[in-house]
Amino acid sequence: MNAAVVARYGPPEVVSITQVPKPVPRDNEILIRIRATTVNSGDTRLRALRVPAGLGPIVRWQMGVFGPRQPVLGFELAGDVEAVGKDVTRFKPGDRVFGSPGFEFGCHAEYRCLAEDGAVALIPDGLDYAGAVALCFGGITALTFFRCADLKRGETILINGASGAVGTSAIQIARHFGAEVTAVCSTANIDLVKSLGADRVVDYTKTDFLESGETFDLVMDNVGNAPYAKAKRLLKPGGRFLMVIGNLSQMIEGAFNTRIINGEEKKDEGVFTVGAYRLLAELAEAGELKPVIDRTYPFEEIVEAHRYVDAGHKKGSVVLTLG
Repeated sequence: MNAAVVARYGPPEVVSITQVPKPVPRDNEILIRIRATTVNSGDTRLRALRVPAGLGPIVRWQMGVFGPRQPVLGFELAGDVEAVGKDVTRFKPGDRVFGSPGFEFGCHAEYRCLAEDGAVALIPDGLDYAGAVALCFGGITALTFFRCADLKRGETILINGASGAVGTSAIQIARHFGAEVTAVCSTANIDLVKSLGADRVVDYTKTDFLESGETFDLVMDNVGNAPYAKAKRLLKPGGRFLMVIGNLSQMIEGAFNTRIINGEEKKDEGVFTVGAYRLLAELAEAGELKPVIDRTYPFEEIVEAHRYVDAGHKKGSVVLTLG
């Protein structure tokens, strides 16, 4: 089968489409013919080993010294079940599914096996493969942080980086949970974030939201330019800071400061679960969670997709289509 392989860390050109063995499902696994996947910021950061200050050696130790230990990146998929292991009961060949192997990656390929009790769910009627896969990265990230922060109905939240994959999902999911949302984005994305349900929008090209004097129950930083040291002045008493991205020193601080939520607080309960993906499907089916797709590329143009994501201006998701 064809797969996009990253043999070493570097620019988009290190990605090449290569023939690799087609996986065979184990007894408890399903084999998925991938119809759509994404290139997200996590893929491009790992490909380039572009990580927050202080984390380079740690990432090399965890993910590979000279290149990714798993050379096929790709965090999420949507496609058709082609075959099932002998113990599988939840799925059958022909089912349309979406899901993620988490940080095991491997979705930038024509096929991927997932455990039937893993993070995989049926795609709801009315949602195509591209739309389904566009829900995954941002939706799971937002759900994880909101669950860890115990987001409550009636609370106020400021979302910095509201137009990316995480931000566009976070606006909609926060609204589902009954929060009042203030979204921070550029002028070009104001209409988009308003259409997703943001109650208020701050244009960072005209207003420094860190100096606004307003306070919120939660502040979510999806960009990394509003760390806790700067954003804590925006928090109400008892407020929580959602650190979606941070450097090593900020992560260490977060381990000892209960006001900083780093997404690990309920790790034992699992992040990539069937329950989470079923919820995303339910919200999409109810019209409460709409996929936001910036650009779609054929799989053969994956290098161009990496270049576009590297530019740092995408809105929502960048989707790759296969077959």
